[in-house]
Amino acid sequence: MNKTEIENKVYNDIVGRKQDAEHQADVRYYKALQNPDFEAVDKAIRASIIEKAKIEFDGGDAGQVNDKIINLKSKRDEILRSMGMTLQDIRPQYSCPLCKDTGFVGNARCSCFQNAVTKLLFENSNLSSAMTHTFKDFDCNVYDNKDFAKKLLTLGKNIVKDSKNLRGPVLLLHGKVGVGKTFFLECLSNELLNAGVAVVFMPAFELSQRLLEWHLGTLEEKNLLQQVFVDCDVLVIDDLGTEPIYQNVSLEYLQNIIDIRIMKNKLTVISTNLTSEEFLERYGDRLNSRIYMTDSALKLEIVNRDLRKDKNNGKK
Repeated sequence: MNKTEIENKVYNDIVGRKQDAEHQADVRYYKALQNPDFEAVDKAIRASIIEKAKIEFDGGDAGQVNDKIINLKSKRDEILRSMGMTLQDIRPQYSCPLCKDTGFVGNARCSCFQNAVTKLLFENSNLSSAMTHTFKDFDCNVYDNKDFAKKLLTLGKNIVKDSKNLRGPVLLLHGKVGVGKTFFLECLSNELLNAGVAVVFMPAFELSQRLLEWHLGTLEEKNLLQQVFVDCDVLVIDDLGTEPIYQNVSLEYLQNIIDIRIMKNKLTVISTNLTSEEFLERYGDRLNSRIYMTDSALKLEIVNRDLRKDKNNGKK
């Protein structure tokens, strides 16, 4: 799902809760009306409120009517207690007291709406629960080329500001194992999610399995997987080149995903350990032309020592 679809789902969920709360209140209210004493006092309160409004509109003193309303409401509370109910029971019990399950406070989105969108964005991102790093954790000092690391960090922050700010809709990070590609993608993905962008993070091995499911699945399953790969605002593919290749499936479906996302100007971020020559040999001319041989992609090579060895050796 993209962000708009997620927001629509959240809004529909909130409206559904509002309708349910009001329906349940109506059920309890009509149950209370079966008591003749409650029905009588309820009608008297409504009539007195109308009477008070008329008097005040004409500029008169509605003090006596107001006292009457207070007494009637007190009597209503007693009747409800005798029925094992309270006034709160016959009123909608909204899940959010701020917006009363409308999703808005005035013209602004309620915090419940924003929190639900953020939660759903993360649930749909496919990021593991352990992948929580953001750019605050990105240390330029661990890179051999600190100037390049600073430029990479700046690029990431600019993408978060505007995920379409690249000259093309594909960002390719290539370099040897352990140079920090996955870590950067993790930070970027979390920053985008926190900014309200719908991201799907897909390790290449899992991507390959999903494409096989797409090929073999029912029409409903195919539509669902299209939402995963094509409709999301940003697709992140990590470690492309490590996945198994299924004949007549992997290359064809991956090519279609990249083509459609380029056509829709939706950002796709890819990391790979492959060189341009290895990429061409593995994926062929067509996909190579989309990734390496076109202005649709920004290609960055990360040259660095193996940071995983540093970590294993106790270095930061």
